[in-house]
Amino acid sequence: MKLYVIRHGETLSNLSGVVSGRSDEGLTENGIKQAQELNRKLEKISFDAVYVSPMKRTIETANIIVPEYQYVIDERIAERDLGSINNRTIDELWELPLWNSLTEKRTAEGAETFGAGLERVEDFLADLKKDFRNDAKILLITHSFISRCLWAIEHGPNENLDYTKFHHKNDEIIIYDI
Repeated sequence: MKLYVIRHGETLSNLSGVVSGRSDEGLTENGIKQAQELNRKLEKISFDAVYVSPMKRTIETANIIVPEYQYVIDERIAERDLGSINNRTIDELWELPLWNSLTEKRTAEGAETFGAGLERVEDFLADLKKDFRNDAKILLITHSFISRCLWAIEHGPNENLDYTKFHHKNDEIIIYDI
């Protein structure tokens, strides 16, 4: 099965370098242009299903990229829950105790850990494998955190894997064989 993963178009938080978590912000003008370009890149691919995070920025992206598809909104591919953490850069967040824990579920601030994100993404993938044939093409419009979880699953998540090396740009398509 091929999983085409797209990170939503650019937002103001992306421009400022602040992690927005589950805030419901929309796309910038550039984010709209990025989605329009992705629409052109994907126009010849036929998808068996399209899954979208429930956040405004991913829904706006989906409406531009694949307006002809009826997509499924799935909470399991929503951005990371940041708990009480606000207005921090990703570099600041990397330093928080338990931020990248594979065993704990929440940080002291109530933020979802990397391990908790991996669990929900693995659950999502298990359902895809159960519901679709092996040659299916699935489009996923989501967030950097979910994309990082997919990358980690592909590389075998462990405490020695450097998650900071992965970056999914707003206008990039990453394809996984699952």
